[in-house]
Amino acid sequence: MPASDIVEPVASAEAMAQGKAPPKIVYEAGGGRKTFFSFAFLILLPFFASLPAMIVSRLTHGLWIDTVGLTVFAVCFALVMFFLLVELMMSLRTRVVLGPNAAKMTLPSGRGPTPMLRYRTHKLDYDEVQSVETRREVYGGSLAPVLLKGAQVIKKDGDKIKLGYVSEANVDPTFPYPVIAKHIADRARLPLIDRGSVRRSARAKFLGIRARAQTGDQAQVDDTVNDDQIAELNDRHRTVMLGMVATLAALLLIGIAADIAAQDPFGLRAGAVN
Repeated sequence: MPASDIVEPVASAEAMAQGKAPPKIVYEAGGGRKTFFSFAFLILLPFFASLPAMIVSRLTHGLWIDTVGLTVFAVCFALVMFFLLVELMMSLRTRVVLGPNAAKMTLPSGRGPTPMLRYRTHKLDYDEVQSVETRREVYGGSLAPVLLKGAQVIKKDGDKIKLGYVSEANVDPTFPYPVIAKHIADRARLPLIDRGSVRRSARAKFLGIRARAQTGDQAQVDDTVNDDQIAELNDRHRTVMLGMVATLAALLLIGIAADIAAQDPFGLRAGAVN
């Protein structure tokens, strides 16, 4: 069990209050998580790499309807592979080490609440910290709102270190960034500042300065969100996600049933073409 699963911010703060050095805490993915994502990515990679050849083969044989269906499948497969790669890179590279006097953190440096493929290592002395902040951000509007809790460290020289985000619907226990922010604040002997809840534009979040220049929304904040609205948005997000999963499962079953009823399974047609 990693140290992050044992030491809570309260215990760390009590140790400092008693004049003791705070314990070293390490946040990183376990071997099981790294192995699972590595295995899943490597197993699916040969099938994904063969899709372009399969599409070309169908085009050369004039199977236009099959090509359209396979192209849609390839696009969905590409999205799955991208998210698998993101999770794999995060599991292999993200690491936070909180020492008694300084922290060393390798964190995603891509924009947006979803970490991409760029990473940066930060070495932070607690004496350099000016403030540590958290904030809840709401995306998605009325259909399927997403609530993320973000944390960042602001240094005395003005540099900002974005620790990361956690989904309130599914908090990742491996990298609980608000908890990490609390540890850093305690070790820097500063209060953890909660900036409250805001509703933000996903487009402005991901595109950054370019989106702000086009929309004129310099703050990228639409309006504040109170606690009652937060509870309602969480319930709505859960309902929409369950509905989407049920719909996808139903479509999958319908597709399998139609394929069997046609007595011309997709695999047989692919084999005939190849």
